[in-house]
Amino acid sequence: MVAIGSKTAFFYGRVSTENQAGANHASLETQEARARAYCDANGYVFAHAFIDVQSGRRDDRTQYRLMVDRALAGEADVIVVQFLDRFGRKPREILRRYWDLEERGVAIVATDEDVSEELMLLMRAGLAGAESRRTSERVRSYMASRAAKGIHFGRAPYGYRRTKINDEVTWAQEPAEAETVREMFRLSTEENLGHKSVSDRLNAMGYISRTERPFAAYTIQHILTNPALAGRWSTGRPRRWQASPSSSSQR
Repeated sequence: MVAIGSKTAFFYGRVSTENQAGANHASLETQEARARAYCDANGYVFAHAFIDVQSGRRDDRTQYRLMVDRALAGEADVIVVQFLDRFGRKPREILRRYWDLEERGVAIVATDEDVSEELMLLMRAGLAGAESRRTSERVRSYMASRAAKGIHFGRAPYGYRRTKINDEVTWAQEPAEAETVREMFRLSTEENLGHKSVSDRLNAMGYISRTERPFAAYTIQHILTNPALAGRWSTGRPRRWQASPSSSSQR
């Protein structure tokens, strides 16, 4: 006998694959058993079970969409899941659906965790992600405006040092590093040595890197392939640059 005023509950269960199990990925049978026990303990009427075997990152899950539509139509007061990640894997989708359902008077509850805490984590993650995107966009915009004006920024590449003339920051050649770069190019082009052989030769000749450590092959590769040393300034697209310390006019 159903008590007057009892709330109607939908159960939503999901696994990504038929064989999925383990922590936070319990079998569908376990998820439903937990939901039924939760409904019994809280006086909810277990009205229907909606099951998907599909990734939670997909918003077009058939049973998920059907459950949401029927709940929004007023057929349920509560949606029960074992864990909130069964409801979905995309924070934006979870929050949007949670608020949509809440506005219609439909609550989402989890049998094995505090939904409010999980939602707070999702909101913080979403806010942090949005702020990170805004910060990245501001940085890219700033760098693009500086590059368009031909203004140097960031760390000077090997062969250069940062200098300041009045209020403008620019890069000037670092004589010792410029000599090292020229020797790298000579060994690479005239003696046709690979990066490892170039690093071995430089180390044997007593050259040292900016960190005062022996040169490694990947360091040689990074320096020789830096577009700055070919006279190009690259910030996503080629930009103008000073003459390279490896140019023949400086030998």
